[in-house]
Amino acid sequence: MPESKSLQKLLELSREQSNESAKKLGKLNAQYREAEQKLNLLLNYRQSYQLQLQNASRDGMGHAEWRNFMTFINKLDAAITEQRRAVRYAESHRMTGCDEYQACQRKLNAYDTVSQRYQKSGMLRQKKIEQNEIDEFSSNRFARQDSDLVK
Repeated sequence: MPESKSLQKLLELSREQSNESAKKLGKLNAQYREAEQKLNLLLNYRQSYQLQLQNASRDGMGHAEWRNFMTFINKLDAAITEQRRAVRYAESHRMTGCDEYQACQRKLNAYDTVSQRYQKSGMLRQKKIEQNEIDEFSSNRFARQDSDLVK
């Protein structure tokens, strides 16, 4: 059954690809979550500093202090913009990894279905051979009994 061996090899390779793809997708999901967490941290940090700026403005602050606050908030805004880009990048890679994983799963399922059909057809062939042997045995036995009765 060389077909069976090559089919099993394809099935095995497909399983390995699917497992590797699943691991890769897991890493991509973790990277995406990490990028989102960093973005949320930066957004919370900015909100906190914005509140500090508002409170300091109410209580009165010098021009230099105000300028330092604004410079820092502008740098924070730039970091937030950059982190949003990182989140989009991670999301894009995550979606690509998801598509790759789904393609591997479809391929694995197709090979698995073909393998199951091949095994089923092999079992049906075996049953037919066994049934033919039983029929032949019964026929020979009946013929012997018939010839013994004639004698």
